[in-house]
Amino acid sequence: MLSQSPVSNSVIKAPLPVGTLRPRLDVTTLKDGHHPTWSELKGKVVVVDFWATWCAPCLASFPKLNDLKSQSVGMPVEFISVTYETREQVEPVLKKFPLHTTVSLDDDFRTFKAFNAWGIPSVFVFDKKGSLAAVVYPEDVSLALIRTVLDGGIPKVEQEKAWSDPAGAEASFRALREKAVKAEHQQ
Repeated sequence: MLSQSPVSNSVIKAPLPVGTLRPRLDVTTLKDGHHPTWSELKGKVVVVDFWATWCAPCLASFPKLNDLKSQSVGMPVEFISVTYETREQVEPVLKKFPLHTTVSLDDDFRTFKAFNAWGIPSVFVFDKKGSLAAVVYPEDVSLALIRTVLDGGIPKVEQEKAWSDPAGAEASFRALREKAVKAEHQQ
């Protein structure tokens, strides 16, 4: 199981640097098959979290994300939760662990790669212009952080550390997905 394993050298950086503008967002929403774009998200703070069904810390973050989404009603804030897994893997887990964000599938890993989001769970918060304001662990995202970004500020929070082996994580995630797809085709 892959869990957070920060880079252990002296130069530690976030998966993407603060200020990165609109990395590739190439996902399909689970609910209706929509492909959200940065242009339709313009003017909103966008909270993108990366997760997987096998990741216990990811599932444990769902109630907090649901609460933040509820507390943000009426604010220009969009929550997108991205997994590389298949619909068949995701839907049964969401019945047991509801997630009220826009759950989205990244079936070709383009978004995971663009965000360098190999250490999960991971939350990326973008300002209304699509500029990255923070990369944090789910326990560090808060309504205060979201309000800071809504007000045009950069939150004063510790940025998430980079994953120590992105190529290894990608290979592991791809193998897990391929195994699931193969099993689904055999049914």
